[in-house]
Amino acid sequence: MWKWILGLLIVMSATYIGYDYYKAGYLTRPPLPDGAFSLSFRNGLRGIMVGLENAEPARRYLGIPAKVPSWYQQSWSTCRALTDDEKEYLEGTVETGPGSRWEAVCEIDADGEVFVRGWIASVPNV
Repeated sequence: MWKWILGLLIVMSATYIGYDYYKAGYLTRPPLPDGAFSLSFRNGLRGIMVGLENAEPARRYLGIPAKVPSWYQQSWSTCRALTDDEKEYLEGTVETGPGSRWEAVCEIDADGEVFVRGWIASVPNV
């Protein structure tokens, strides 16, 4: 009887881990360039951070998705550091709270047409 219960717990755990891995999009993530890392958020924003340092666990990342067509919502985007003009615009437009900072803008290249998929901010992990 205990073997059945233990076996059921193992199967349930493996199923949950597999489903979580699938929902985060890691099965469809493209190969990472050297020095890059990936972030996947529950709101559907998935980004490969290129040219940025991973500040975890000192900071938590927040993903703010842009409104895009439904067929792009589960796609992986490439995230780059914000320019000074972009950072200044976001700081004046969107309030993310004390201690926060804007980290990156995520873009998708669809046959040469590049559009914004979302933005990444970070806050202190307290």
